[in-house]
Amino acid sequence: LNPTLLSVVGRVERILARWHELEWRLADRTGSAVRDSVADIRGQLAGLVYPGFVSATGYRRLAELPRYLQAIDRRLDRLPDGRGRDRELTGRIAQVEQEYRQLLAELAPADRTDPEVVEIRWMLEELRISYFAQAQGTAYPVSEKRIYRAIDRVLDR
Repeated sequence: LNPTLLSVVGRVERILARWHELEWRLADRTGSAVRDSVADIRGQLAGLVYPGFVSATGYRRLAELPRYLQAIDRRLDRLPDGRGRDRELTGRIAQVEQEYRQLLAELAPADRTDPEVVEIRWMLEELRISYFAQAQGTAYPVSEKRIYRAIDRVLDR
């Protein structure tokens, strides 16, 4: 078999195994104190692993998914003791994501796959790492301000 294909299959296998573990961990998180955080994590997972995610994510980005899943795992580790902070950061993420969804709504369908637009989606994942798994470190510098500037650049074209 093709070595690249074997590499992809191995990555996907590890991603699905981690995703499954996280789904089990989320099933144990109940209660109103963590409801918003758990809903946010479920939404994040649904945006990372879904039918067709392998081809939609692409080979290069597929390698990053384990980092994002690891960050979710770390977030879940901290959730019991950091509910207030997690809730605050979840709200901040929700605002930035709302701006991104608004951008997508304003763009023609063909423009939504533009590399600059797609990059913003991944910047949101890096922002989550910077908020919920700081020790893990981001792949590049990221902040709400940088994401808003990237959105503005797309709108100004």
